[in-house]
Amino acid sequence: MRRASFGWIAVLTLLWSGLHAVADAPTLWGIPVSEYAQRRAQLSKMLEPDQIALFASETTPPTRLKFRQESNFMYLTGLEAVDSVLVILPVGSPLGAEAVLFLPRQSRFSRLFDGPLPEPNEQTRRETGIQDLRERGELRAFLAEALQAHPRVLLNRPARAALADAIREANPEASLSGVERLMASLRVVKSPAEIALMRKAIEASIAGHRALAQRLAPGVYEYELEGAAQDAFRRHGSEREGYPMIIASGPNACILHYNANKRRVGANELVLVDIGAEYSYYTADLTRTYPASGKFTPRQRELYIAVLDAMKHAEKEAKPGITLGQLHQKVVAFFRNHPLRAKDENGNEQTLDRFFVHGLCHMLGMDVHDLDPNIPLKPGMVFTIEPGLYIPAEGIGIRIEDNYLVTETGVENLSRALPREPNEVERMVRSGRARR
Repeated sequence: MRRASFGWIAVLTLLWSGLHAVADAPTLWGIPVSEYAQRRAQLSKMLEPDQIALFASETTPPTRLKFRQESNFMYLTGLEAVDSVLVILPVGSPLGAEAVLFLPRQSRFSRLFDGPLPEPNEQTRRETGIQDLRERGELRAFLAEALQAHPRVLLNRPARAALADAIREANPEASLSGVERLMASLRVVKSPAEIALMRKAIEASIAGHRALAQRLAPGVYEYELEGAAQDAFRRHGSEREGYPMIIASGPNACILHYNANKRRVGANELVLVDIGAEYSYYTADLTRTYPASGKFTPRQRELYIAVLDAMKHAEKEAKPGITLGQLHQKVVAFFRNHPLRAKDENGNEQTLDRFFVHGLCHMLGMDVHDLDPNIPLKPGMVFTIEPGLYIPAEGIGIRIEDNYLVTETGVENLSRALPREPNEVERMVRSGRARR
């Protein structure tokens, strides 16, 4: 019996040790360090023998702006470094490396104003798993050698601005182009760790919508609603908004990217709310349209239901193998065949497709309009569905938007917890008044 008991204890100890080791796996921003290494290795394999990829970090922003790292640099390093450059070389490069990170040494004044930043030292090597760390000042000499073997240079946005002259100086025959197409194919399918962060971003965004809806009433200003959403974002761990909030009341809802958010909400108006929280560099993108008075008018309701039915139609059609463009055309046809009509700016009656004036879908991830390789949907992709109708002659703009994960057989609505049925939306708005 003693031996059996000891055996069970040993097994449990081993299991606990294994679980503890998994729990302690190093991460940056919620992504395992090993996953960043896999991303760099995969990109290295995607490069042709004469190519090299350069990713510059963002520079220190103006005082009034909060720092956010460029998405591709963050995707490959997990570092909020400034004035740094990551170089990815193809497999088998004569330089004998696949990833080299150039980081500046931090001055005493920089530490005083900015706090500690990543430097080329053992701590950064340990935290990132990038073994080849060099000082930023060594980059020009490195390029002079690397561009002889790899004259085709792929650059991210900051690198195109900061490094073009240095590249031409190192090799006047070098060809420069963007790296986004290659990165799109790398980033479009999300890992389990990425999806977990996106669920957190969506959770914070739903909280923002609920707080805003409960604050909504005739007479409030759009910026008051924005503040309610921002407060909820922060309370749910969001570092920033994924994009400028759209809080568009009445006629403002017909301006697709309106974000001044300064108008006073009128009675019986609709308020189109398009907001998304960013959580550890991954963003959500959720839209709802709320009746300011807590109840849709008959006309508002019938148009709202038309948009919601178009959304449900797209959800049924969304599955692996279909393209976003094909989904869009299905919703255009849905609106064209809908029995409702509306008048255009000239007073002419039109079918509803005339008032659906933007794309139905876009990819979602580190950026609200994430890099898109324009390929059919496959499991692991995350995208939006967002039908809308905008009728300036009636002062009505309606959009509903949810976020979807592609599965093996269809899609999962990641934001399904946010009400969208008209009765539920009305109750959510009215519930805030009961508390005041």
